[in-house]
Amino acid sequence: MPEIYGNTKIGEGTFIGQGCIIGHPGKHEKALLVENRMDEVKGTFIGRDCVIRDGTILYSQATLGDNVQTGHNALVREDTVIGDRSLVGSNTIIEDNVRIGDRVSIQSAVYIPTNTIIEDDVFVGPRVCFTNDKYMGRGEIHLLGAHVEIGARIGANSTVLPGIRIGKDSVIGGGAVVTKDVEPYAIVAGNPARVIGTVPEKHRKH
Repeated sequence: MPEIYGNTKIGEGTFIGQGCIIGHPGKHEKALLVENRMDEVKGTFIGRDCVIRDGTILYSQATLGDNVQTGHNALVREDTVIGDRSLVGSNTIIEDNVRIGDRVSIQSAVYIPTNTIIEDDVFVGPRVCFTNDKYMGRGEIHLLGAHVEIGARIGANSTVLPGIRIGKDSVIGGGAVVTKDVEPYAIVAGNPARVIGTVPEKHRKH
């Protein structure tokens, strides 16, 4: 059976799989977790007709729109918003304060850290790794996530460095290491990623 905590709201027609934890206390509710006051947790908001597959953990104050699907063992942290008809693949980790738009397809084993923004109609291939800490914990830490514009496509196993802006309808080749902003409609590949072409008009959605 799933575990559902606090003031979680689940929309009509939504399926919650076995072993799910819905409304897990976030870092702002640590005291409630330590003191076992789980009924006071603010809870998760899940829209209508969603499919939350076995083993998924959704933290308190995460918000999922309508028709969202997760794979198995996905993790979504607090203060994150996921738009309508988006997919979160198996074993994907989405940290806190992330914004994900509508119709976003996030494949399996993707890592999305704090303060990342992903706009509508983006495709994120399996095992893509976004980052947000340029100095890896040294000195004054300012977490700056990537901003992925509408319709961009990011190939499998790519790495995106902190603060990078990926332009609309651009394409990131599989295995690329993105160290600089990517212009709209650009095709980039390699380590470091370099422009190798332009998305043809017939393949542009926006």
